[in-house]
Amino acid sequence: MTPSFTIASLATAIITLGLGIFVYLKNTKAVVNRTWLALSISVFVWSFSVFALHNSPDRGHAAFWVRFIYYGAIFIPPFFLHFVFSVIGKKYSLRDRLILYLSYFISICLSALNFFTLLFVRGVRPKFSYKYYTDPGIFFPLFSLFFLTIAVYSHYKLIKAITRVSGAKRNQLRYVTLASIFGFGGGVSTFLPVFNINVYPFGYYLVAFYPLIISYAIVKHQLMDVSIVIKKGMVYAYLSFFVLLPCMIVSILAQKFFFSQINYFFSFLTFCTLLLSSLVFLKVTPEIEEYIEKRLFKSKFEYKKTLRELIEIIVSFLDEKELFKKAGNILVKDLGAEKVSFFLLDKEKRAYTLRAYQNLQRSKVKELPQQDPFIEWLEGERQPVVCEVLERSMDDPDIRLVVKRLESMESEVCIPLMTRDQLIGLINLGNKRSGDMYSHEDLDLLTHFATQASIALENARLYHEMQRTQQLMRRTDRLSSLGSLTATLAHEIRNPLVTIKTFLDLVPERYKDKEFRGNFLKLTTSELERITKLVSDLLDFAKPKKPAFRRVDINQVIAEIIPLIQVEAGKRDIALETNLRETPRAKLDVDQMKQVLLNILLNAIEAVKAHGRISITSRDIRKNGSEYVQVEIADTGKGIPKKILESIFDPFFTTKEKGSGLGLAISHQIVEDHHGIIEVESMPKKGTTFFINIPC
Repeated sequence: MTPSFTIASLATAIITLGLGIFVYLKNTKAVVNRTWLALSISVFVWSFSVFALHNSPDRGHAAFWVRFIYYGAIFIPPFFLHFVFSVIGKKYSLRDRLILYLSYFISICLSALNFFTLLFVRGVRPKFSYKYYTDPGIFFPLFSLFFLTIAVYSHYKLIKAITRVSGAKRNQLRYVTLASIFGFGGGVSTFLPVFNINVYPFGYYLVAFYPLIISYAIVKHQLMDVSIVIKKGMVYAYLSFFVLLPCMIVSILAQKFFFSQINYFFSFLTFCTLLLSSLVFLKVTPEIEEYIEKRLFKSKFEYKKTLRELIEIIVSFLDEKELFKKAGNILVKDLGAEKVSFFLLDKEKRAYTLRAYQNLQRSKVKELPQQDPFIEWLEGERQPVVCEVLERSMDDPDIRLVVKRLESMESEVCIPLMTRDQLIGLINLGNKRSGDMYSHEDLDLLTHFATQASIALENARLYHEMQRTQQLMRRTDRLSSLGSLTATLAHEIRNPLVTIKTFLDLVPERYKDKEFRGNFLKLTTSELERITKLVSDLLDFAKPKKPAFRRVDINQVIAEIIPLIQVEAGKRDIALETNLRETPRAKLDVDQMKQVLLNILLNAIEAVKAHGRISITSRDIRKNGSEYVQVEIADTGKGIPKKILESIFDPFFTTKEKGSGLGLAISHQIVEDHHGIIEVESMPKKGTTFFINIPC
């Protein structure tokens, strides 16, 4: 018996069991992971028992371990077949189920024979260089045939599945097939000496490749849906294993040198104990560190906890002022920085401007040009820089310039904010109030915070740009509506002016007529008030204003908008009807709601033919358990085809030749900004009804 054979057995046992447990823990509910664990345990029992058999001190121990070998080997065929069916992922046919159940039944029967009788294995005998090898019973050939049959059938199912799938799945099945060929090929070679076929079982060394190939398939092709992420702890675990393995070899050689014999079983137990200790130490170290830090360094622990919480939520910030305020408080109060300042890139100025700060006495720098040498240097570094560390390299003129710039910003630590390989800003921290330096752990946390802050600031910038775009679209739509009304309103203004001009022409002739002067004064005053109101309403609608939400009677808003469209409706001989009921006051922006109503009413006027009708109704309703004020605008126009009804609120969707497609899209957005609901019903050739629901 050679030491290499023993080491191969032990290595196969350890790697297979570890791999089986690892895969199982990744998804304990998946059938493929469970069957893989069962198969791994069977291979472990077989390989470890082979190791123990060939290191048995006497015949009695050898007789025990030779039986134990086959408790593992007997169940390899059914577990492997079950694993193959699971990894293929196809529903079992009736024949597959019967074969699987039969294989489990045969394995149970053979296991019972192995346990209760000598009909399966009679004992041990010497073979080749092995002191102890299997002495078969009369049922052992049946097991060998069973082992080969299930192995061949399983590989037939694998190869058949490979021809039917593609991509990653095909690669996964190929690696399973290759690994199992090595495993079963090596395992079958150990049967030959049992039947007095004088072929040395060199194939057993191939079995060690079986777990290695499966491990590669898991890492490279995510076999069994296991995605490996290399972490510091995982690296530590593997290093522990590969450091302890040479220690075990040294232990074996030392036993040989000092005691002239090797107890492999004792060596294996020593190795397992040390490996388990290292893994347990790895597992409990973070908890112990956290406990000690929580008890002895409470303020530092609380700061880290607060900063981690901020990192988790910071991406949701859409207001840079709120972000700077929250971050500044944590950095000053919890981290203990004396000062903090935030610079952000202003693309229009092509400079980094001071946006927020705390506790700065008098900042010498409020703006840094984009071409500033310090900015270019920091953009190349892409990591936090500590002034105290840089001061050790003052011989370098570039470093001297950087240190000078940091001092001018009262900065001990400067953290770059990077996004898409571009420096979008920087955070400056002053010295700690405690006088301590910033630790590596502090810098790691601050780096992670800076990454999240960069994302949050970019999101905030995009959000504000989107808001500005929406405001421009609304303004454009308002001016478009204004243009539609201009011609009609110009006519409406011209009529009173003609009347006033006529009276003015008659003044020289009839000035002494008292009745004429009274009628003239009364009429001109009335007409001028009418013109003033029309112009005022038009200017109020056209003038951009900041949103101002207040509780308003919706009927008052409707009453103010009606004069703007009444003339246009009358010009087209369209009847305008109102049914304004008493409603609760709703919280809304008057100008924005006028824009919504005007958009829908102008669309209704365009859709209705002469002698048509448009009705405006207000009411209060309950919808989804909440109270709303509803404005219903119904017309008797041509209606909207069903196939485009779902698209009318989409930006730039229009069926008009000169339409912009923005009116209804903006109306929809305004109603949503009011937390309301806008709905539409339409029947071709009968008319359309819009329902604007604003919460009370």
